[in-house]
Amino acid sequence: MGRLADWVKVGSAPNETVALLMEGLLKGAGVPALVRRASGFDVPDFLAAGPRDVLVPETDVDYARQLLEDTTGLGSWAP
Repeated sequence: MGRLADWVKVGSAPNETVALLMEGLLKGAGVPALVRRASGFDVPDFLAAGPRDVLVPETDVDYARQLLEDTTGLGSWAP
């Protein structure tokens, strides 16, 4: 799947639930996706709370951003 350094942030979510929706949308379209806690919120006690970043491989950035922008309710979280 490549090193994390080869992955690019294509979206932000206010919590894990929204991030997983975004990840599912991307994966459903054939785009590998990864969800990680946003910088400064890497505290296990937060569980599903706290912001998340959605990342994809560099080669899929444009398509992933288009998917997120074209999807009602999720595009507002795309950077």
